[in-house]
Amino acid sequence: MNLHQQALQWAKQYLIEQEQSRILSDTKIVETAYSIVYKIETTKQTVYLKQVPQALFLEPDTLLFLHQQSCKNIPEILAIHRTLRCFIMSASGDISLRHSFKELIHFDQLAQGIEHYTTIQRALENKTEQLSSLGLPDWRLNRFPSLFQQLLQQHALLVSDGLTEQEMTQLHNLHSVCAQHCDFLSKYVIPETINHCDFQENNMLLDKKTGGISIIDWGETVVTHPFFSLNSCLWNLTYFHKLKPSDALYHRLKVKCVEPWLPLYEEKTLLTIFNTSNELLGIYAALTYQRMYAATINQSQTVQQQHLGSIAGCLRTFLKDNK
Repeated sequence: MNLHQQALQWAKQYLIEQEQSRILSDTKIVETAYSIVYKIETTKQTVYLKQVPQALFLEPDTLLFLHQQSCKNIPEILAIHRTLRCFIMSASGDISLRHSFKELIHFDQLAQGIEHYTTIQRALENKTEQLSSLGLPDWRLNRFPSLFQQLLQQHALLVSDGLTEQEMTQLHNLHSVCAQHCDFLSKYVIPETINHCDFQENNMLLDKKTGGISIIDWGETVVTHPFFSLNSCLWNLTYFHKLKPSDALYHRLKVKCVEPWLPLYEEKTLLTIFNTSNELLGIYAALTYQRMYAATINQSQTVQQQHLGSIAGCLRTFLKDNK
């Protein structure tokens, strides 16, 4: 019996014995190098079993901590098996916004998801030490240029991912630009906090009955500037839904992203900060993929195999944005 089968067996046994439920069905709904997810239907409820590599096994403790801080609109952890690196969580919705939107982006639903997320970010501004103690990587602005430099020093990795020697040289030359952007952002008091590195419309779930939006998939979290993950959310909309930065809807969403920080600065200033943080989005995304590559490097199937060229593509975005 492999680890995935052991995890499923444990989950079923837990639900039968501890939750006093009868199992109606179990269906594997996700299988990648970085996670396997089963949907389990019982006589009492629908739950999800998730199993991840050890380096990414931060989600259950992160969610427990968020609940301790009275954060809402996130899954509830029901049980954890640390040896098998898996956990059971409650269902949080019926359909992702990506699938719900199809051809039309619904501003109100997205705005609700962004509001729930930024409420969590603002609530945890003074909790960075506790977040770091959970194992969340420290990508704060004072470390960001050095993290970029460390990434560039992994020459073999970057070349195997598709970067040319010329692009490598250009990226090394742009290290000072990265530092300048970080210095600019540091001049403004936007407290660094939790960042969901995969915060986007596919990880916002709609409850069809209530219309509520929940945010899932909290395994890829770090401590850094809050606008990085918000910019990443908008970028995903341009990629999957053909939204353009010049569109009025894009601007409305950007304003929604910065709204929670209006007590600190006026909207115009916040949008300037938001736009500057977007100049670093390619590096932020590349660091995210580097983390995923490293977490699965010893597996038969790796994230790099499944997403070859992702780091290179992200760093090319940084090159393009900072010509």
